[in-house]
Amino acid sequence: MRSSTLLLLLIATNAMAGAATYRWTDADGVHYSDQPHTGAEKIYLGQTQAAAGVTLDSASGAMPAPAAGSTARRRSEQPFQYSSCAVVQPADDQVLEGADTVTVAVEPHPSKRSNDHTVLHYDGTEIEAATADQLDFHVTPIERGTHTVSAELRDSNNRVVCRSALVTFHVRQPSVLAPANPTRHR
Repeated sequence: MRSSTLLLLLIATNAMAGAATYRWTDADGVHYSDQPHTGAEKIYLGQTQAAAGVTLDSASGAMPAPAAGSTARRRSEQPFQYSSCAVVQPADDQVLEGADTVTVAVEPHPSKRSNDHTVLHYDGTEIEAATADQLDFHVTPIERGTHTVSAELRDSNNRVVCRSALVTFHVRQPSVLAPANPTRHR
């Protein structure tokens, strides 16, 4: 066998056994061994493809091409992740004149999974969605002044899987003392 094939077999064997491998460099290049050597660095190798059941080509020392569909399997094994979630209504720093109700709309990307639920944070108060598919919240009554809102998507274990940025909005309402003059505020 060629030395590169022996090297790959040594690395694969040590990785399967969880054994240490020794690496050193001298005038002849980089060397690996399963036996200690003066000046060698002791390394532990993670599980290799060979250790996972893929055999090396004994003629070339190369690994065979991945089986058809293995890329798709790896992709499907990756955990789901939202690319973003945002409060899209009201807009950040929006002024609402005379509002007594505010609709807060949350938009996740990609679309919300059926087993996830939305939690709204309105002025520091947590509001749970009434249904699993709820993405719009109606806050009523709404007081005049400045308010903050953000949203979270949580999985079935109540772990936060996406969190929106904080949105600030302002509500202007007519004064109770002068209701005919909406520019006058308390």
